[in-house]
Amino acid sequence: MRFKFVHAADLHLDTPFRGVPADSGLLSTFQQATFRAFSRIVDLCLREHVAFLLLAGDLFDAKDRSVRARLALRRELDRLDVAGIQTFIVHGNHDPLSGDTGALGLPGSVKVFGADWEEEEVRRDGRLLCRVQGISYPEVEVRENLSARFRRTAPDFTVGLLHANLGGVEGHGNYAPCTVEDLSARGLDYWALGHVHTRAEYTLGGGAVAVYPGNPQGRHVNEPGERGCMLVEVEDGRTRRRFVPVDRVRWHRLEVSLEGLGSLDALLAAVTEQVDASCADELEGHAVRLTLTGRGPLHRELSRAEALTQLEADLREQLAQRHPPVLVESLRDASRPELDLETVRLAGGFSGTLLAEAESLTKDPEALAALWAEDAELRSLCQRLKRLGVDALEKPRPEWVEQAGVRVVEQLHEEDEA
Repeated sequence: MRFKFVHAADLHLDTPFRGVPADSGLLSTFQQATFRAFSRIVDLCLREHVAFLLLAGDLFDAKDRSVRARLALRRELDRLDVAGIQTFIVHGNHDPLSGDTGALGLPGSVKVFGADWEEEEVRRDGRLLCRVQGISYPEVEVRENLSARFRRTAPDFTVGLLHANLGGVEGHGNYAPCTVEDLSARGLDYWALGHVHTRAEYTLGGGAVAVYPGNPQGRHVNEPGERGCMLVEVEDGRTRRRFVPVDRVRWHRLEVSLEGLGSLDALLAAVTEQVDASCADELEGHAVRLTLTGRGPLHRELSRAEALTQLEADLREQLAQRHPPVLVESLRDASRPELDLETVRLAGGFSGTLLAEAESLTKDPEALAALWAEDAELRSLCQRLKRLGVDALEKPRPEWVEQAGVRVVEQLHEEDEA
């Protein structure tokens, strides 16, 4: 028997995109992006005549679902209902069952799994296609290994729909934690997972597979690259899987080397070239974090007070006028002076000793932590940032110490040349 389904997760409908400046002219484009991505998922279901759609949790961005997000969800699911396509939903940590007010009904073709494990049969023209099992989060934090509740009940192709952290992926709450061995032991054919926003596949015993499709729309610079869902074709109990991008705005991390660039004009041309190569025309917008790298004469120019800020402002204005528009999330300088640091080290003296000490600190975590702990100003700054929800100084970063050493040596040599 042959049939198709679409597996999507982590829609995060109505993500506010707080990192997008209101005066950029792009805020509306970004705020519509999660809705547009979901609409494209439904378009794919209709175009491919799939049997059903799986939504593996975090349909909404917040426990208190916005009215706009709920209306958009129902509007899209109505389109599937009219076409005779079923939808299966589990809720995750961002949208637990406890956050549902019940004020908006869903079409009869939609099955929302509750807080207890359930199994549903999927039939077409009276024939059994497969079975779908699922369980939702009753509250935000679920620490139980929910995969242990799943089990094969019949020889038919069986899908497990679960919002979980498989293998303890960092950067995501360790909710409903499980292992590859846990999933293999349940004997299901396809695990439709949600929660982790990076696309991944895991091969299980007996030809089964566990899949994270990733989120269909990147929400910040730490979710770069194309985003989408999985189109799955099942034939004779085996799956063929194809990733389908559906994102409408895309985040990028781009590096521009100062190597060989002797003027600001040359730098602007290099940035434009990178943007042209990375930012596809068919999307509605892009957001980029630009990082300057390499060694070159422009390093000194951009180290002057306000120079980087002014360059960032100019790039933001120019790139926002492109079609599609490009938002500059930030411009960062990781470039190095033209100074031959190895020669400085070998020459010794104060500069050589300073570089050696900085390098030594980067390789000694205990000494680095002690330096952090002993500096009252750093501790005070850390506390102020934490109150603002920023944890950038929570842990010392070795590269900061190395960069500080290089910067001081550069300034010393600039003063010698003056």
